[in-house]
Amino acid sequence: MDGVFDIAIIGGGIAGVSLAYELAGDARVVLIEQEDQPGYHASGRSAAILAHNYGSRTIRALTAASLPAFTAPPAGFRRSISPTGCITAS
Repeated sequence: MDGVFDIAIIGGGIAGVSLAYELAGDARVVLIEQEDQPGYHASGRSAAILAHNYGSRTIRALTAASLPAFTAPPAGFRRSISPTGCITAS
């Protein structure tokens, strides 16, 4: 690699890594992360639990829009029901 990139993404959390993955097919992408590993501060709680009443109105709308991913997950996406009745993914 010659060190020339089309896109630089700052932050290797859930959003940064997801964006880098999506763009990598069409562009040369570099992911810049301060920590020793990507996802170090990523919140599994927020990413793996569907909490309808969590956050602002916008966050709640996004949560509601993600419901189909939990109720009918795409191939390769594992889903389980926790003892608390929450739909969780891992």
